[in-house]
Amino acid sequence: MNLRVDQTPTLHPVVLAVPLADQRLTGRDKVAALRMHARRAAVLSARYAGLPLGVLEKDGDGVPLPSNGMYWSLSHKSAFVAAAVSPRPVGIDLEKIKPVGQGLYERLAGDAEWALASTRDPAIFFRYWTAKEAVLKAVGKGLAGLSRCRVACIIDAHHLRLCYENTPWTVVHRHVPPDHLVTLTCDHVRLVWHIEEAL
Repeated sequence: MNLRVDQTPTLHPVVLAVPLADQRLTGRDKVAALRMHARRAAVLSARYAGLPLGVLEKDGDGVPLPSNGMYWSLSHKSAFVAAAVSPRPVGIDLEKIKPVGQGLYERLAGDAEWALASTRDPAIFFRYWTAKEAVLKAVGKGLAGLSRCRVACIIDAHHLRLCYENTPWTVVHRHVPPDHLVTLTCDHVRLVWHIEEAL
């Protein structure tokens, strides 16, 4: 009798609330605090998944280098930070949903991409924005690769399919109350989300 063992990895993305004292910081102090919290979220993501994360280093272009063979991705805003650690390339992005100017819609996506959506509002804008950012992080590119990353399909209210240089990517969205959206590349993985209060 052959028993099939499921080899699908389980990722444990972590979203941490930033302590109010650190939210009130400004300038370099705030950036340093947010980075510290985001790296702590990465440590938690690895720990929950049982993955051997080591030192978190970046290359000269600021792209995260694999740590003990593990890929990692971070994102931070004033109120929350997010991180994911994976044995495969991974990207995560976090944004606050807010009104944006029409010019940003045009910069973010082409007419064919917007035609997939029933409306152009901040909710769909940030679904597209965080999806593209997550994919570009997973492939190790910054916003310079934005024009080569396209939304191919709105799967449902929580998933999009994108294409970067002929390679398909699926992303999943998770709302973080009251007004943030976190998006993660999620091809061939199971997810266990951890949304945690500030320590």
